[in-house]
Amino acid sequence: MNYIKQLTHFFNKSSVDPKFTPTYMSLFMALFQSWNQARFTQQIQIIRDDIMRLSKINSKATYHKAMAYLHSNRYIDYKPSYNPLKGSQISFFPKDLPVSSPKHEPVHILTTRPLNEPYNKLSSTNIITDNISTHSREKEKKLNKKMVRSEFSIPQFKKEKSSEKKENKIPPATHQVEEFFLSQHATIQEAQRFINHYTANGWLVGGKSPMIDWKASGKNWIANTTKFNSNAKQDKSPRAQHLHSSANKNYFEPL
Repeated sequence: MNYIKQLTHFFNKSSVDPKFTPTYMSLFMALFQSWNQARFTQQIQIIRDDIMRLSKINSKATYHKAMAYLHSNRYIDYKPSYNPLKGSQISFFPKDLPVSSPKHEPVHILTTRPLNEPYNKLSSTNIITDNISTHSREKEKKLNKKMVRSEFSIPQFKKEKSSEKKENKIPPATHQVEEFFLSQHATIQEAQRFINHYTANGWLVGGKSPMIDWKASGKNWIANTTKFNSNAKQDKSPRAQHLHSSANKNYFEPL
């Protein structure tokens, strides 16, 4: 068989094909080399891994896409075999009318593409765009739910914070301190001592750091006063009595 005529026919056909890419060229030449090794029989059986290695195609998706293109444009006739022990059948330059693709061709169910292959808008399917649109809709719904939750939760949180700031304002009002000391079972006099003490040192804790929570300091003040009062009561022991001796003592008397 004169393979020069076959190659000439292939190059004439591919040169006028605007969609023919180097990937298709590489796959066809690998198939043609396998056909040459089989001495140009009418049909040859191929193994996918061998053809991918010979054509330098690393992606299965790219391999099936190129195979489907060569078949649909009648460069070859591809009959896939789904038996791993039996190779697929290939015949070159079929003379029958062009068909879209072989029956049960797995290429048409592929929706992925390899990372090293450029994106082609013409070959994209509606399934991908639908998936993207549904994914974006789900994101919008989640964002809307978060916004609704934040609208209801943030003002309450701000109100609570503002009320806490008003209560913990330093220096506090006198009536607030008195009410707090009374609620802690302390006296108004202790509240006045507390106010006088911290007003004198500029409301500093330990004379160094500024006070943050006057209620906590008030609790410590009350606890310290109760401890001081209890310790004072316990320390009230009878003092040592003075020796009763006469002022006019006769030191000449024997002891």
